Amino acid sequence: MSPRLRSLLTDWEFWQAATLVSLAMWLLARSTRFYLMSALQSLAWSLHGTVPGVPQAGLDGIRPVVDAFVALWLPLALCSFTVGFFAFHVDAERRRAADEER
Repeated sequence: MSPRLRSLLTDWEFWQAATLVSLAMWLLARSTRFYLMSALQSLAWSLHGTVPGVPQAGLDGIRPVVDAFVALWLPLALCSFTVGFFAFHVDAERRRAADEER
């Protein structure tokens, strides 16, 4: 693993930002769920005749996709918060130990 990636994964500010982005996406996806369903249905209908293999999708076929997309963001926010919480405390403990050694 590269040092840059390692420092990014152990940086609690990165995980805090990931939590906030995930929460914002969850709120946005929940509030625009019906718009997402109609937009995906319009896209499927327009691609149906031009792209082979794209079925004619009704709202009943699109609703599980949008519901899964909406349901994805809250657990992602909770997981990134948990990882950030532990990364913060590991960093704080490391700094405390370094201060005690001096």
